Parts: sequence; structure tokens; C-alpha cells
Amino acid sequence: MSFQGYSEDARSFFMALRFNNNREFFQDNREWYLRDVRTPSLALAEALAKGIEAIDPEIDARPHRALSRINRDTRFSRDKSPYRDHVWISFRRPSEDKGKTPGFYAEIEAEGVFFGMGFYAANRPLMNALRRQMRAAPEEIRAIWEALAGEFALHGETYKRLAVPEEVPEILRPWYACKSFYLEKALPFSHAKSAHLAEEIGAGFERLAPLYQYVISCKPGEEDTQ
Repeated sequence: MSFQGYSEDARSFFMALRFNNNREFFQDNREWYLRDVRTPSLALAEALAKGIEAIDPEIDARPHRALSRINRDTRFSRDKSPYRDHVWISFRRPSEDKGKTPGFYAEIEAEGVFFGMGFYAANRPLMNALRRQMRAAPEEIRAIWEALAGEFALHGETYKRLAVPEEVPEILRPWYACKSFYLEKALPFSHAKSAHLAEEIGAGFERLAPLYQYVISCKPGEEDTQ
């Protein structure tokens, strides 16, 4: 199964589900979802898997494990809409707490494609270890970030009152205050309609690989759990 791109019908499905987010609509249009969303998404995950395994053999790159479910778990959410109006592909090492584990992802929605690397839940020990490295040897991570800064945007929840030491370079200061972070690149939906999307995302993952390797090499010590 080779990835050939998403059709305009995939975008139409996301938009239709956004305005008809109920079980009756989804059941009536399940084949639409399977044909134009799930099938190409599995193909995209499969196309990306080999590159991901080359970056980190410990990452679970199985397509059916990487692809998100369309239905939402609403038990602990204020938003009770039963379905997502997008899909994502997420590659990370097996972990009970996936949100705190660094990994690679790609999200496809009506507005476009968003892909990158990072983790979205606060991981204080890991970020403390990263901050320690920024203080001790800032030039290494600075060089990695400078190679990415023109292409990927930094996102993440930050501490409002965390003091940043003077030895941390200006370009690293936004990172230093992060509770978690992810780097993301946005593409218009027109890119999703091309078979070259897999190559585009795969090349982006390769460029992010040095930062990923740097982050997972930061092993939290006892002082980082405080």
C-alpha cells in the first residue's frame, strides 16, 4: 500500500464531521471516512515508518499503532463531541505516559498538515535535565536549534516566573522556561494531496533527529526531580 496523497474528499469529510459531529452522521458516512481518511493515513504512516526506525529503533513505528482513532474519549473532557475532525500519526517509544515521551508526529486536518517533534505534557525531570545541559554546555543545543529555527516554530507551556541564568544564550531562553515543548511546521492542505507529502514530512523528521537524539540523551538525575 503506497501513499498517493489525500483527496479533496478527505478535507470535505473533516469539514462535514466538524458540523455534524454525532454518531448518526458518522455511521452513515463510515465508508467515506475509511476510503478517504483512514486508508491514506495508514499508507502515510507506513511510508514514514522506515525513516523513523532509522532515527530510533526503539520507537514503535507500526502504522496501526501510530494512527490515532477518529473517536474521542470523552469521559474526562468537557468537550463531549464523539469524534475528532482531524487525524494524527504519532511515533514514540512505548510508554505508559505517552504525553511525556518525546516523539514525532504529523496531523492532517481541513486547514492543512502540521508535523514536528516534541511532547505536550509537562515532564519536569526531563526539562530540568535539559535546562542543566543548557547551562553547562549551551553551544551544542544552540547549534542544533539554529539549524531548525527558520523552518520549525517552538511551542509549549512555560513557567511565568522561572529565572533564566545569564549564561543561557538569548536564542535558548524561550526553551529554558518551557514545561514541555514541541517544534512544528505547517503546510497548506494542497501539500496533503501530493504523494510527495511523505517525503516532505520524512525529510523534516530527519532534520529534527539531532534535536530528538539530544533530548533523549538528557538523562534526569536525582537533582532534576526536585
